[in-house]
Amino acid sequence: MTSTDDRAAVAERAAALLDSLLKPRWQPQPHQIPPPGNWTGWLLMAGRGAGKSKACSEYVRQHVNGPPCLPGPVPHWIAIIAPTLGDGVTSMYEGPGGIRNADPGARLVQAPGGTVIRWPNGSQAKLFGAHTPEDVERLRAGGNSCLAVLEEFAAWRYMEQTYDQLRFGLRSGPRPHWIAATTPKPRPLLKRMLAGEIPGIVHTHATMYDNPFLEQSVKDALEQTYAGTDIGAQELHGRLIDEVADALWTRATIEETRVRPADVPDLTRIAVGIDPSGGAGEQGIVVVGKSGLLPAPDGGRPQHHGYVLDDRSCKLSPDQWGRRAVQAAVDWEADELVVERNFGGDMAVATLRAAAEALGVNIPIRTVLATRGKAVRAQPVAALAAQGRWHMAGVFPELEDQLATWYPEVGWSPDRLDAMVWPAWQLRLVGTTSRGQGSLGGGLARKQIAGGRIR
Repeated sequence: MTSTDDRAAVAERAAALLDSLLKPRWQPQPHQIPPPGNWTGWLLMAGRGAGKSKACSEYVRQHVNGPPCLPGPVPHWIAIIAPTLGDGVTSMYEGPGGIRNADPGARLVQAPGGTVIRWPNGSQAKLFGAHTPEDVERLRAGGNSCLAVLEEFAAWRYMEQTYDQLRFGLRSGPRPHWIAATTPKPRPLLKRMLAGEIPGIVHTHATMYDNPFLEQSVKDALEQTYAGTDIGAQELHGRLIDEVADALWTRATIEETRVRPADVPDLTRIAVGIDPSGGAGEQGIVVVGKSGLLPAPDGGRPQHHGYVLDDRSCKLSPDQWGRRAVQAAVDWEADELVVERNFGGDMAVATLRAAAEALGVNIPIRTVLATRGKAVRAQPVAALAAQGRWHMAGVFPELEDQLATWYPEVGWSPDRLDAMVWPAWQLRLVGTTSRGQGSLGGGLARKQIAGGRIR
């Protein structure tokens, strides 16, 4: 016998479907129309208010109501990933441009496996976040899908790791593919996509002004605040800014202070800075050296300089990144490893100790506790660069991208920048040293240092 609740649910769906049929059909703007071709990914990069989420929601509606990708009672399995799970619910389901508005027959439910959107024809979409290592692991176990929706893609904290996992699971149906909507941010993966380095991706660009339905008062208010600024170019015009005015480094400063590896002077100490990911993220591993006292250009008091010698940051398992960090210390005959202990510090020290023992070396491990914000720690090092006392000994593209584009409000963690900053404090190029320390015993035997390399 059919229960009262079941009848009410059927009536609700029928009313929603009738309402959707009576509504005027959506007329997309040119940038909201999917590009032609058999692409794997469609990247819609646009400014605020351009209708990015609406384009994705309408695409999902058409996909769900189109030819089934799978046989059986569930014709479509979809993954929707947003910066956080709550963001996904708000923007991709409940918001004005969300799926509920595009297709009233869709219902949000809390299923045993998580937060799910269900359609009358049996199709389902599961919502995921991209903010924590647990989010990445949850996506790993989220099942296979025929379509993935990437909401505010460039704002994902664990961007590359989440993207890897969704690609592994995107393998159901005759043509598994993804669509992404984002305001641009200078993230390495996004830059590779736009440069055509990842095959099968097409992209569309739009600005806030390409949406004729956005209230003029909203446009006026945003222009009054952000016109002519970097953040305005990014957030309103949808431009990818390779250098942000709020960042602590400028590209010009990096270039002006760069030196050839062969021109690095004798170094008195070398340290390997390590920023553990605390989970699925990237491990920052950066080698920094401290010079002896060098003459000041203006004839002032001689001062020490800092040199970035190597960037071995990676995304590896603990035993692998531990070996990589210790090997960097061996290769450069560093005096110490400097590791942040805020996220899994004890485990990080144990990882490094095991790697050192496996490689048969002894090197001190200094642990540092981050008691202040990243910007506060990095500002004195940026000041060294502005004074001409902090140098890139060679070219380190991904590290330099972080230096020129990261600022505190950007929403992602600069692993390479952090790993570079810790040795500057430990080597007393700025401030004071760490609050605590651990050691494996004696350091590596010091050899002669010349031309930026230890011989």
